Amino acid sequence: MTEQSKLDQVLSHPLIAEILNPEELTYLVESGTKLRHYIGFEISGNPHIGSGIITMSVVKALQALDSDITIFLADWHSWINHKLGGDRDLIKRVALHSFKHMMNAAAIAVGADHTKINYVLGSDLYEQNPQHWASLVEVSQHTTLARVKRSIDIMGRKNADIISFSSLIYPPLQVADIFTLQVNIAHAGTDQRKAHVIARKVGMQMTVQPLKDVKGGQINPIAIHHQLLPGLMAPPEWPITPERVKELIGEMKMSKSKPDSAIFMNDTPDDIRRKVSKAFCPEGDITYNPVMIWAQMIVFGLGYTLDISRPEKWGGNLHFDTYEELEKTFVAKELHPQDLKSAIAEHIVKLLEPAHKYLSEQTDLAEIQKELQGKITR
Repeated sequence: MTEQSKLDQVLSHPLIAEILNPEELTYLVESGTKLRHYIGFEISGNPHIGSGIITMSVVKALQALDSDITIFLADWHSWINHKLGGDRDLIKRVALHSFKHMMNAAAIAVGADHTKINYVLGSDLYEQNPQHWASLVEVSQHTTLARVKRSIDIMGRKNADIISFSSLIYPPLQVADIFTLQVNIAHAGTDQRKAHVIARKVGMQMTVQPLKDVKGGQINPIAIHHQLLPGLMAPPEWPITPERVKELIGEMKMSKSKPDSAIFMNDTPDDIRRKVSKAFCPEGDITYNPVMIWAQMIVFGLGYTLDISRPEKWGGNLHFDTYEELEKTFVAKELHPQDLKSAIAEHIVKLLEPAHKYLSEQTDLAEIQKELQGKITR
């Protein structure tokens, strides 16, 4: 595969919603600049497949371009956002002895190389790089309070008048991470877009830890945003218009505090089947249908086809090569929601088989999972 075709696989990746911007990414590749990627995660419990599978599908494409891949274990950000009760020691233990394993498992599931992923704990980064705090100040100097307030919904905070002051530190801290890590690709879900826009606005003004291309020219970080996998629950109101879906999409994400809304990387096959069986899936309706979105993203978006098994009296088995074929059949009510849900559940079970095998071999997982019980937060 040529370098151009590898680049095209990133530029046209079905699960990437946006690249800011494609021309800059093309320039870095063509100039021979080493691609240095990162994606950061709060540590609030076990990652769901939206964090794991979707992230690693993008990582796989970037690894084909010989990118350095970093998973940033954001323990300071987790502390600011009071994850796991604000217990800093527990946050670190979960990051290093659970979250890391589960992200490796996700990489294995999609065929990415987990042995070439670099994990960085926020505390370690900051201790080893005293210039980080200068970068934080410099980012803050070039960012307005109004923009920071607009960005705090990164943390799921909508009312800026009642949040703690520490929450305002979060977006500039996240932006400073990019410059301290010296990464030229900042990767996240679409919900992190506002922070990445700040990073791109301040990039050319940074003097402490600026980003450079292979020729020594100063550059902005490129931002890659993947699509978010919605939760399996019904929306807060129904029926709903497409416009209203866009307004409420943040409330319909998978949530660790609502375990039936998500499939987690360590869920058992029975857990998976039970959760998907209960999922919201209105017959013939795709206005908002999480099961159909999951089919689009984690079946066809990952390059698979979909087989539906059903008795002859209900029309017999079906096979779909594309999402468009599936959508046409579903909208025509020629495919019952329960048959679709059964097929999606079995697809996920099979997809996660190699991940579960890897996790079963990690001897330090059981103890940390006991510690997590009762401490999961949103």
